[in-house]
Amino acid sequence: MVGFIIAGPRANAQPLELPTPAPIRDLLRKGDTFAAIRELRLAEAANPKNGETVLLLAYAYYLAGQKKLFSQKATAAAALLPQSPDPRYALGRYYLDDVQRRDLAATEFRAALALDPRHAPSLYHLGWCLELDKQPAEAARLYTQANSWLGHLGLARLALDAGEPREALQHAQIAARLQPNAPLVHALIAKIHQRQGDCKQAIPSLQRAAALDPSDAALLYQLSRCAAATGNTALQRESLKQYEQLRAVYSSQ
Repeated sequence: MVGFIIAGPRANAQPLELPTPAPIRDLLRKGDTFAAIRELRLAEAANPKNGETVLLLAYAYYLAGQKKLFSQKATAAAALLPQSPDPRYALGRYYLDDVQRRDLAATEFRAALALDPRHAPSLYHLGWCLELDKQPAEAARLYTQANSWLGHLGLARLALDAGEPREALQHAQIAARLQPNAPLVHALIAKIHQRQGDCKQAIPSLQRAAALDPSDAALLYQLSRCAAATGNTALQRESLKQYEQLRAVYSSQ
C-alpha cells in the first residue's frame, strides 16, 4: 500500500493519514467517494478477510460522513490487522474528532503506539490529547518523539501558547518545508505573525492556506481582517465577499 490521503475535521484540522493504493486514492482525491465505496465493497465481498480492504472501506465511509459505518469497519479492520497501528489510529481519530472522547482516543493512540512506537500520527494526536488536557510538557515530549512535520506543528503551537513566537515560527517553518501542502501549517504561520502584530507577513500565509483549503471560511475572515489592518481595501472586500459566499453555502445545507 502506498501514498497517503490527508483529510481532517475543521477544528484544528489535524490530518487523518492512512496508507492508500493509487486507484482508490485517485477516486478519493477526485471527491468520488461513493465510487470508491462501491469498488471497496466489491473487493471486500470477494475477500472479506482482507483487513487492508476493510480499513480502506472504513476510511471511505469516514470521508462520506458515514461515521457509524466507519466505526464498524475500522473495528473489524483492527481485528483483521492485529499487528498494524493504522486501524487503532483511525479509531482514535474518530473518538477524538467526532465523539469528543479524548480518553477513548488516547487509549486507541496508545494501542497503536504499542504496535509501532514510531507511528508519527499517533504520537502527534496522543500529544494533542495531552495538550488539550493541559499537559504541555508531556505533549512536547511526544511531539519531539514524532520527529515529523506533525511534531513540529505541535511544538510550534506549544511555543506560541508559551509566549515564544520566534521559536514557534521556527518549528512552523520546518513543518511547512516538510509538508508544504498542509493548510493548517500555513494558517499557524499566519497566526504567529498576527500574534506578533505583523499582518503584512500573515497575509501570504493566509492566502496559501485558503488556496489549499477553499472550504475554510475562517481563513477568509482572518484574511479580510489582516487586509483591513494593512489598508489593502481591495483584498479586504474580495476576501470578505468570498467569506460571506462560503457561509451562505454552508448555512443552507
